[in-house]
Amino acid sequence: MISKKDKIVQTALKLFTEQGFKATTTKEIALKSDVAESLIFYYFKDKTELLNHLLREFSFIGSMSKEMKELLEMEPIPALIQLGHLYSDFLYLNKSFLSFIWSPEMMQNKDVNEKVIDLIHSMSQEINIHLTRAVSVPIEEETIELAASMFLSTLLTHYLVGERASDEFPLENDTYIKNIVTLILKGLDISN
Repeated sequence: MISKKDKIVQTALKLFTEQGFKATTTKEIALKSDVAESLIFYYFKDKTELLNHLLREFSFIGSMSKEMKELLEMEPIPALIQLGHLYSDFLYLNKSFLSFIWSPEMMQNKDVNEKVIDLIHSMSQEINIHLTRAVSVPIEEETIELAASMFLSTLLTHYLVGERASDEFPLENDTYIKNIVTLILKGLDISN
């Protein structure tokens, strides 16, 4: 059974995505969650704190901390491939959150932008670790950061195209992720 707090969080995300953050009231969230409005304030100081909770709850690195530790125990290339799968799965499972966080309203919110940039930076750092482990020669930090950015953006684009084109032609994830890892690692080897 879902907890009342989780119900509030899920309902808030749904309403924020459908109506926007500013247009959604805590009264509406309570009504749709079938809880007293005071319970929202028991868990969260205000609507902004609820928003911040959503940002933490649905962050890739935050939600995958156990998996991130396990990746460090794997060989680097399989770890990168697994990381690609984890990220692809995360994108697929969190469609509502992605729609909300990249909405025009949230794009104009300075605090949210800072938090999203921090989340993206932490994702890049995690990928940097595995890319550095996978190459046999020292690579400049700037080059590794660029490769990590390419890895993330390519997988995000692949997901977005897949969402648009899934009826016409399903995109195959496993081969795509393996090919991306191979291309990035070859590019890093050539850069020396």
